[in-house]
Amino acid sequence: MVNKFSKEFSISSYDLNPKGQARLTSMANFFQEMAYHHAGQLGFGYDDMNERKTMWVLSRMRIRMNRYPGWDDQVNVETWHKGMDRLFGLRDFTVKDRSGVILGVASSAWLILDSRTRRPVRPTEDVLHHGRGDESVFDAKLEKIMLPDEMKVLNRQKVVFSDLDIMGHVNNVKYMEWCIDSATNEFNLDREIREIEINFMHEALLGDDILISGPGESGISTVNPAFFVATREEDGQEIFRARLNRD
Repeated sequence: MVNKFSKEFSISSYDLNPKGQARLTSMANFFQEMAYHHAGQLGFGYDDMNERKTMWVLSRMRIRMNRYPGWDDQVNVETWHKGMDRLFGLRDFTVKDRSGVILGVASSAWLILDSRTRRPVRPTEDVLHHGRGDESVFDAKLEKIMLPDEMKVLNRQKVVFSDLDIMGHVNNVKYMEWCIDSATNEFNLDREIREIEINFMHEALLGDDILISGPGESGISTVNPAFFVATREEDGQEIFRARLNRD
Protein backbone atom coordinates (compact mmCIF):
# COMPACT_ATOMS: atom_id res chain seq x y z
CA MET A 1 0.00 0.00 0.00
CA VAL A 2 1.30 3.47 -0.91
CA ASN A 3 2.30 5.53 2.10
CA LYS A 4 0.57 8.89 1.54
CA PHE A 5 0.67 11.93 3.79
CA SER A 6 -2.09 14.55 3.84
CA LYS A 7 -2.71 17.78 5.71
CA GLU A 8 -5.33 20.53 5.79
CA PHE A 9 -4.30 24.11 5.05
CA SER A 10 -6.32 27.29 5.43
CA ILE A 11 -5.77 30.06 2.88
CA SER A 12 -4.68 33.15 4.82
CA SER A 13 -4.64 36.81 3.79
CA TYR A 14 -0.88 36.68 3.20
CA ASP A 15 -1.38 33.87 0.65
CA LEU A 16 -3.53 36.03 -1.62
CA ASN A 17 -2.85 37.89 -4.85
CA PRO A 18 -4.68 41.12 -5.83
CA LYS A 19 -7.56 39.04 -7.25
CA GLY A 20 -8.23 37.47 -3.84
CA GLN A 21 -6.91 34.06 -4.88
CA ALA A 22 -4.09 32.02 -3.44
CA ARG A 23 -0.82 32.62 -5.25
CA LEU A 24 0.78 29.78 -7.15
CA THR A 25 3.82 30.31 -4.92
CA SER A 26 1.63 29.76 -1.84
CA MET A 27 0.81 26.34 -3.25
CA ALA A 28 4.54 25.73 -3.80
CA ASN A 29 5.21 26.60 -0.15
CA PHE A 30 2.57 24.06 0.93
CA PHE A 31 4.16 21.39 -1.26
CA GLN A 32 7.63 22.08 0.13
CA GLU A 33 6.34 21.84 3.71
CA MET A 34 4.53 18.57 2.94
CA ALA A 35 7.67 17.03 1.42
CA TYR A 36 9.63 17.92 4.57
CA HIS A 37 7.09 16.38 6.96
CA HIS A 38 6.46 13.20 4.96
CA ALA A 39 10.15 12.52 4.39
CA GLY A 40 10.60 12.82 8.15
CA GLN A 41 7.87 10.23 8.73
CA LEU A 42 9.60 7.86 6.31
CA GLY A 43 12.98 8.21 8.02
CA PHE A 44 14.80 10.44 5.56
CA GLY A 45 13.72 13.92 6.61
CA TYR A 46 15.81 16.98 7.41
CA ASP A 47 17.11 15.74 10.78
CA ASP A 48 17.85 12.24 9.45
CA MET A 49 19.76 13.61 6.47
CA ASN A 50 21.60 16.13 8.63
CA GLU A 51 22.95 13.31 10.81
CA ARG A 52 24.38 11.72 7.65
CA LYS A 53 25.87 15.07 6.53
CA THR A 54 23.51 15.08 3.54
CA MET A 55 20.52 17.14 2.45
CA TRP A 56 17.66 17.12 -0.02
CA VAL A 57 17.80 19.76 -2.76
CA LEU A 58 14.88 20.38 -5.08
CA SER A 59 16.03 19.95 -8.67
CA ARG A 60 12.88 20.04 -10.82
CA MET A 61 9.24 20.92 -10.22
CA ARG A 62 6.08 21.25 -12.26
CA ILE A 63 2.85 22.70 -10.85
CA ARG A 64 -0.49 22.73 -12.67
CA MET A 65 -3.45 24.61 -11.11
CA ASN A 66 -6.97 24.05 -12.43
CA ARG A 67 -8.47 26.55 -9.98
CA TYR A 68 -7.05 28.66 -7.16
CA PRO A 69 -8.65 28.65 -3.70
CA GLY A 70 -9.67 31.91 -2.05
CA TRP A 71 -9.40 33.53 1.36
CA ASP A 72 -10.33 31.22 4.27
CA ASP A 73 -10.85 28.25 1.95
CA GLN A 74 -9.77 24.92 3.42
CA VAL A 75 -7.68 22.72 1.14
CA ASN A 76 -6.31 19.22 1.55
CA VAL A 77 -2.78 18.64 0.27
CA GLU A 78 -1.61 15.05 -0.24
CA THR A 79 1.85 13.79 -1.16
CA TRP A 80 3.61 10.49 -1.78
CA HIS A 81 7.16 9.32 -2.42
CA LYS A 82 7.68 7.54 -5.78
CA GLY A 83 11.16 6.15 -5.17
CA MET A 84 14.22 7.07 -7.20
CA ASP A 85 14.98 7.63 -10.89
CA ARG A 86 18.78 7.42 -11.08
CA LEU A 87 19.90 10.07 -8.56
CA PHE A 88 16.52 11.83 -8.44
CA GLY A 89 14.04 11.26 -5.61
CA LEU A 90 10.52 11.63 -7.01
CA ARG A 91 7.51 13.04 -5.18
CA ASP A 92 4.01 14.02 -6.36
CA PHE A 93 1.24 16.14 -4.83
CA THR A 94 -2.45 16.89 -5.16
CA VAL A 95 -4.45 19.76 -3.66
CA LYS A 96 -8.21 19.35 -3.26
CA ASP A 97 -11.07 21.50 -2.02
CA ARG A 98 -13.36 20.41 0.84
CA SER A 99 -15.61 18.46 -1.52
CA GLY A 100 -12.66 16.46 -2.88
CA VAL A 101 -12.36 18.24 -6.24
CA ILE A 102 -8.75 18.42 -7.43
CA LEU A 103 -7.67 22.07 -7.65
CA GLY A 104 -4.11 21.35 -8.72
CA VAL A 105 -1.29 18.85 -8.95
CA ALA A 106 2.49 18.96 -8.78
CA SER A 107 5.46 16.72 -9.43
CA SER A 108 9.00 17.14 -8.11
CA ALA A 109 12.47 15.63 -8.42
CA TRP A 110 15.05 15.97 -5.64
CA LEU A 111 18.77 15.31 -5.34
CA ILE A 112 20.66 14.15 -2.26
CA LEU A 113 23.78 16.26 -1.77
CA ASP A 114 26.72 15.95 0.59
CA SER A 115 26.23 19.02 2.79
CA ARG A 116 29.99 19.67 2.94
CA THR A 117 30.98 19.22 -0.72
CA ARG A 118 27.59 19.94 -2.37
CA ARG A 119 28.19 16.85 -4.53
CA PRO A 120 25.39 14.32 -5.33
CA VAL A 121 25.18 11.23 -3.11
CA ARG A 122 23.68 7.88 -4.09
CA PRO A 123 20.48 7.04 -2.17
CA THR A 124 20.32 4.42 0.58
CA GLU A 125 17.91 1.46 0.49
CA ASP A 126 15.30 3.19 2.67
CA VAL A 127 15.07 6.11 0.25
CA LEU A 128 14.90 3.75 -2.73
CA HIS A 129 11.98 1.66 -1.60
CA HIS A 130 10.34 2.61 1.71
CA GLY A 131 6.75 3.79 1.34
CA ARG A 132 7.02 4.29 -2.40
CA GLY A 133 4.15 4.36 -4.88
CA ASP A 134 3.87 4.41 -8.67
CA GLU A 135 0.92 6.78 -9.12
CA SER A 136 1.87 9.89 -11.12
CA VAL A 137 -0.06 13.13 -11.60
CA PHE A 138 1.54 13.80 -15.02
CA ASP A 139 1.98 11.36 -17.89
CA ALA A 140 5.55 12.44 -18.66
CA LYS A 141 8.42 12.56 -16.20
CA LEU A 142 10.25 15.80 -15.49
CA GLU A 143 13.02 16.55 -17.96
CA LYS A 144 15.47 19.38 -18.53
CA ILE A 145 13.67 22.39 -20.01
CA MET A 146 14.88 23.31 -23.49
CA LEU A 147 15.15 27.08 -24.01
CA PRO A 148 14.51 29.08 -27.19
CA ASP A 149 17.49 30.69 -28.91
CA GLU A 150 16.52 34.33 -28.35
CA MET A 151 16.35 35.58 -24.75
CA LYS A 152 16.52 39.14 -23.44
CA VAL A 153 17.42 40.38 -19.95
CA LEU A 154 14.21 41.48 -18.21
CA ASN A 155 15.17 41.91 -14.55
CA ARG A 156 18.14 42.03 -12.23
CA GLN A 157 17.76 40.56 -8.72
CA LYS A 158 20.15 41.16 -5.83
CA VAL A 159 20.13 38.22 -3.39
CA VAL A 160 19.32 39.60 0.07
CA PHE A 161 19.08 37.92 3.45
CA SER A 162 15.30 37.42 3.32
CA ASP A 163 15.72 35.32 0.13
CA LEU A 164 17.71 32.64 1.98
CA ASP A 165 16.40 29.36 3.44
CA ILE A 166 17.68 27.01 6.14
CA MET A 167 20.36 25.72 3.74
CA GLY A 168 21.80 29.22 3.31
CA HIS A 169 20.89 29.58 -0.36
CA VAL A 170 17.97 31.22 -2.16
CA ASN A 171 14.73 29.42 -1.37
CA ASN A 172 13.16 27.48 -4.25
CA VAL A 173 9.89 29.41 -4.09
CA LYS A 174 11.77 32.72 -4.31
CA TYR A 175 13.02 31.66 -7.75
CA MET A 176 9.42 31.09 -8.82
CA GLU A 177 8.50 34.56 -7.55
CA TRP A 178 11.31 36.10 -9.60
CA CYS A 179 10.10 34.27 -12.69
CA ILE A 180 6.45 35.28 -12.21
CA ASP A 181 7.41 38.91 -11.49
CA SER A 182 9.47 38.99 -14.68
CA ALA A 183 6.57 37.49 -16.65
CA THR A 184 3.88 39.87 -15.42
CA ASN A 185 2.96 43.28 -16.81
CA GLU A 186 -0.14 45.46 -17.21
CA PHE A 187 -1.18 43.58 -20.35
CA ASN A 188 -1.48 40.12 -18.79
CA LEU A 189 -2.61 40.79 -15.21
CA ASP A 190 -6.00 39.17 -15.93
CA ARG A 191 -4.52 36.08 -17.58
CA GLU A 192 -4.35 33.27 -15.04
CA ILE A 193 -1.01 31.56 -14.46
CA ARG A 194 -2.03 28.00 -15.08
CA GLU A 195 1.27 26.14 -14.92
CA ILE A 196 4.92 26.58 -14.05
CA GLU A 197 7.79 24.18 -14.59
CA ILE A 198 11.23 24.98 -13.25
CA ASN A 199 14.72 23.43 -13.22
CA PHE A 200 17.00 24.46 -10.37
CA MET A 201 20.54 24.33 -11.73
CA HIS A 202 22.90 25.94 -9.19
CA GLU A 203 22.77 27.73 -5.85
CA ALA A 204 22.38 31.50 -5.58
CA LEU A 205 23.97 32.98 -2.45
CA LEU A 206 23.82 36.17 -0.44
CA GLY A 207 25.07 39.15 -2.45
CA ASP A 208 24.80 37.50 -5.87
CA ASP A 209 23.42 39.60 -8.72
CA ILE A 210 21.05 37.48 -10.80
CA LEU A 211 19.93 38.33 -14.34
CA ILE A 212 16.47 37.07 -15.37
CA SER A 213 16.12 36.68 -19.14
CA GLY A 214 12.99 35.89 -21.11
CA PRO A 215 11.04 36.63 -24.29
CA GLY A 216 11.44 40.39 -23.95
CA GLU A 217 9.04 42.95 -22.49
CA SER A 218 6.89 43.13 -25.62
CA GLY A 219 6.64 39.35 -25.86
CA ILE A 220 5.66 38.55 -22.27
CA SER A 221 1.95 39.21 -22.81
CA THR A 222 1.72 37.27 -26.08
CA VAL A 223 4.17 34.34 -25.87
CA ASN A 224 2.65 31.21 -24.34
CA PRO A 225 4.41 29.30 -22.97
CA ALA A 226 7.08 31.82 -21.97
CA PHE A 227 10.57 30.59 -21.11
CA PHE A 228 12.98 32.13 -18.61
CA VAL A 229 16.57 31.62 -17.56
CA ALA A 230 18.44 33.12 -14.60
CA THR A 231 22.21 33.55 -14.59
CA ARG A 232 24.68 34.93 -12.08
CA GLU A 233 26.00 38.19 -13.50
CA GLU A 234 29.52 37.74 -12.13
CA ASP A 235 30.37 34.46 -13.88
CA GLY A 236 27.42 33.63 -16.16
CA GLN A 237 26.54 30.50 -14.12
CA GLU A 238 23.00 29.34 -14.87
CA ILE A 239 20.86 29.33 -11.72
CA PHE A 240 17.47 28.19 -13.01
CA ARG A 241 15.38 27.87 -16.15
CA ALA A 242 11.59 27.88 -16.26
CA ARG A 243 8.51 27.54 -18.44
CA LEU A 244 5.32 29.41 -17.58
CA ASN A 245 1.84 29.00 -19.10
CA ARG A 246 -1.12 31.36 -18.81
CA ASP A 247 -4.74 30.97 -19.86
